[in-house]
Amino acid sequence: MADKKSSVAIFEYQMLEAATNSFSTSSIIRESGSRIIYRANFDEHFQAAVKKADSDADKEFEVIVL
Repeated sequence: MADKKSSVAIFEYQMLEAATNSFSTSSIIRESGSRIIYRANFDEHFQAAVKKADSDADKEFEVIVL
């Protein structure tokens, strides 16, 4: 079994949008160049950092479980 740091989870865009409060500025953890990292609150026991990719049309995301 992989440890939590190497696990991969797949989320639908709508779920990520809801967890980041529509990618609001209040959910921003860090900005790096053209990439923004958001705090995603799925519930009181599950949070993640979501890095939004350059291409919004592709809706690609990398999610890091905290």
